[in-house]
Amino acid sequence: MKLSDSQFEQAIRQLRQAPQHGFQQACIKLAKLDLLAWLNQQQHSTRGYWKNKHQQQVAFVGAAKSILNLEQLQSVCDQLDPANNQLRFYGGIAFARQSALWSSFPQRRFILPRFEIRCDGEYTRLFINANFEHQPELEYQRIEKAFRALKPSQALQHAPLKALSRQDQPSRQHWQRLVDQVTSEEFQQHTAKVVLSRQTNIQLNAELNAFSLLKQWQQKEQNCYSFLFQFDGVSSFLGCSPERLYSREGSQLVSEALAGTTPRGNTPEQDQQLGEQLLEDAKNQLENQLVVDDLTRRLRELSLHVRTLDELQLVKLDRVQHLKRRIQAKISPSLDDRSLLQALHPTPAVGGLPRSSAVQFILKNEGYARGWYAGAVGWLSGAQSEFSVAIRSALVTPQHLSTFAGAGIVAGSQAEQEWQELNHKIATVLQLVDEDALLEKEH
Repeated sequence: MKLSDSQFEQAIRQLRQAPQHGFQQACIKLAKLDLLAWLNQQQHSTRGYWKNKHQQQVAFVGAAKSILNLEQLQSVCDQLDPANNQLRFYGGIAFARQSALWSSFPQRRFILPRFEIRCDGEYTRLFINANFEHQPELEYQRIEKAFRALKPSQALQHAPLKALSRQDQPSRQHWQRLVDQVTSEEFQQHTAKVVLSRQTNIQLNAELNAFSLLKQWQQKEQNCYSFLFQFDGVSSFLGCSPERLYSREGSQLVSEALAGTTPRGNTPEQDQQLGEQLLEDAKNQLENQLVVDDLTRRLRELSLHVRTLDELQLVKLDRVQHLKRRIQAKISPSLDDRSLLQALHPTPAVGGLPRSSAVQFILKNEGYARGWYAGAVGWLSGAQSEFSVAIRSALVTPQHLSTFAGAGIVAGSQAEQEWQELNHKIATVLQLVDEDALLEKEH
């Protein structure tokens, strides 16, 4: 993509005709382009990408406004026009506590990008966002400087890599102890479900390109949300998540319970058989129903009307298949996204039930900091918002990849079976990096 000076001047004229206060936006039509390849070329510390399940995708660079706490988020939500879905803040909230590994991903971060390229199949458009809260003329100078720094797109290269080592946290032995603890009769009396997770760290022999990795990953998981956030020019949090936290259009909200897992089959017949067994399996049905009940209860506290769609569905991914049930709600027009995020996150599909005791157990016993893994990522505007649960995700630095997976532990869960479920969930991304990364060899 290379905009002409006349196109840029046209966008600036659009901005100058808008009120010179608050947040304003100009839009220019573009020819179609590969958004991840374009992002890869940009020399900016803040870069990001979002694609929903309808294949609508966005690439963004820079920040006209950055938000780091819920009070600021509330203030911004109050300023957004409830009839406008174009002015969008992208970002996420962490699952829980932070660590040095997550230093560039604070507890909450949302940005109004300086530049966004949105592609919805039919149209590709560039949006230029302006923040006129302070000194509008200085803002025009910032926009021009950032525009001059944009680079044209070049094709992504996929360089072969080798895994030098793999380490799992918690270890297999520690995992066994945790599952035994959660499934004990005494523990089950007060906490019915805990979603235990594992961080798998892979050291690589050369630099891993996060944009290239995401492009390959989303080709394997086309019916997922895919996302990438980079705030320091070095660390990238990315993933292909099958799970929606919620999407909102005005007062209409859709959420879903995604819980209950089995592997894909090696043949169509075996795959169908495994899917049918999953639909009929009492343990997995219970795991899903616990999520449905909790989400429904939380939404009833916020909504005018809540309806659970009764039929369980199968969601088939590259290596696993899940149980899913959709939930619809009509929410109060006065309810903002800050309140929805606080109420719905973390869901029992990534935390457990009851939420408080399950999360406390995770924080005390898992042995690593989840950071943005199992958090919520997406975007919000006045008229619409959409958030995914940040599972099937990875944190990438130049020669290191940490990927994450969780499993819902309820009465009757078997540690070895759940450990293998974690391996199935990370197999797709590890295979893209190096087949050897799939081997459980601790160093």
